[in-house]
Amino acid sequence: MTIHRKRFGALAVAVAVALPLTATTQMPASASTAASSKSLAKDLLPSSYAKKAGFTEVAEKITTNSKTGDKSCPHVAEEAFENASGQLGLVSEAVACTTSHGAATLLSGARSGTSATSARPPGQLGSSAIERSSGGSTYAIYWQRGQTVEAVAFTTDVPASSSSTSTSVAAPPITPAEQKVLSSAAVEQDGLLG
Repeated sequence: MTIHRKRFGALAVAVAVALPLTATTQMPASASTAASSKSLAKDLLPSSYAKKAGFTEVAEKITTNSKTGDKSCPHVAEEAFENASGQLGLVSEAVACTTSHGAATLLSGARSGTSATSARPPGQLGSSAIERSSGGSTYAIYWQRGQTVEAVAFTTDVPASSSSTSTSVAAPPITPAEQKVLSSAAVEQDGLLG
């Protein structure tokens, strides 16, 4: 999965760890065809939902790609939103794999490439759901539905101001209200999975 690099690079790193893991997985001769990247776009959060959740700016329009470099999970669709101040972001992603084993391997890679959080993902997402953090500012929920891995991420990555070039400001942790937004967005996206 690739993410809007300017805003959500930490999540891209977390999932990039998973892609090499699945690239070595052999596709069985009976492997089914993964959903196309364009068909995955319908599984992403609609901008109307993002606006209601407070993310009024589209940081990255829906992009699709069928060349992830991973034969087991070749198709991805993603989009990113920001709040009006540009300090908070929400990312919606879906990756289609050719087998459920490939999807499970991708999810396993996301688990090993990130840190656990104390939050529990919503039960509606099933037993595969995990919540992880990366870079101290990005919080993501990942889950598997058959041959598809879904992800919704929330970032608290506040851009550094030009007046504070000599000091670095730690990204604020996710608040309970932001955690609720993340969990609700994941449940909403899961309901769209076709």
